[in-house]
Amino acid sequence: MLETVLMVVDFIVCIALVAAVLLQSGRGGGLSSSFGGGDGAFFGKGNDLDTVMSKATIVLGTLFGVITLALAKLNA
Repeated sequence: MLETVLMVVDFIVCIALVAAVLLQSGRGGGLSSSFGGGDGAFFGKGNDLDTVMSKATIVLGTLFGVITLALAKLNA
């Protein structure tokens, strides 16, 4: 029962994560802008859509990883 609920939640989080990644606009600078070469929009001030979607991607990715590891532990 718990495994089924976690699988459904994992699927929903997976779809939301894909949507969050696809809704982000391109950065232009690639990975170098994330490591100090950018304008600070990744963790900077403001509530524009890109900042919100970046933070949502981090949260959803972490949640997806935790749920997937929990499912693996339950099935082992």
